[in-house]
Amino acid sequence: MKDDISPRLTAMRDALVSEVSSTRTTLGPRRRPTRGTVVAVVAAFLVGGALTGGLTAAALPGNDPDAAVETMLSTTARYMVEEVNHGAVLGTPTFRTAHGDSSSTLAHRPAGADRVVVAWACTDGDAPSVEVGGEPVVGAVCGRGDAAADRIGWGTAPVPTSGDATVTVAAGDADRYALWVSWARSPRIAAASAQQQAETADGVVTLDEYRTAFNRLAACQAQAGQPIGDVPLLWYADGTWNSAGRGAGPWYSVSPPSTDTDVFDTQCFPREFADVDALWQAEHPEPDEPSPTAG
Repeated sequence: MKDDISPRLTAMRDALVSEVSSTRTTLGPRRRPTRGTVVAVVAAFLVGGALTGGLTAAALPGNDPDAAVETMLSTTARYMVEEVNHGAVLGTPTFRTAHGDSSSTLAHRPAGADRVVVAWACTDGDAPSVEVGGEPVVGAVCGRGDAAADRIGWGTAPVPTSGDATVTVAAGDADRYALWVSWARSPRIAAASAQQQAETADGVVTLDEYRTAFNRLAACQAQAGQPIGDVPLLWYADGTWNSAGRGAGPWYSVSPPSTDTDVFDTQCFPREFADVDALWQAEHPEPDEPSPTAG
């Protein structure tokens, strides 16, 4: 079938931002949404409800169940790779439904392809184990009769600089799944802006520079349609966080992007804040405390 991106991607992004924003506390440290959060929102938006037993066409567009699942997986993978991670899906994707163990070869590597993106739906039974080139791809955990379990998984895997890629699936004979596979290009991490380079040129970051860089990050994220909200400066004293200037600090508590896991921002963070934040953290080590709430 034609492999178009759903016109609902903008609405999906709005739903994602709304979901992430709703989990934030007023003064607690902010954390970037995890891949699981993003997938959950995308899946909920596409499917419109929990899928029990077989994945039915009634929950998806069109009358052909396989075509509907292919649309769901294509949209999910493209949204995650291109909209969220700022990478690119390349070449002609493949799609199949199967049960039990299977293996396929992705050939005809396009120029610039350095990864394989895989998305799969658990249509009935337990989750398959998916590998690219012998390396596991982390994704959904499904379970027969468990309405709370994820029903779709996705991930990317690096591949050698040349040649084909082999995708293998291990599953029980009664475990049915759908698999969507394509070549992909890793996101191009943005270079530091001129302002950030100036702020770090002397190897020292002042509090004013730290604030200014973070404000640029927030503005960049908002312009990209991924606002990070009102993130206060936090200090740490006597085992608690506060916004009143007491103790060590301050810090804006955000998590940097990392390859394959929480790659939610490969543009704004490195362009406007990453280097400034690294220097500030080196000069002001943040306490190793799990997501506290400011007092």
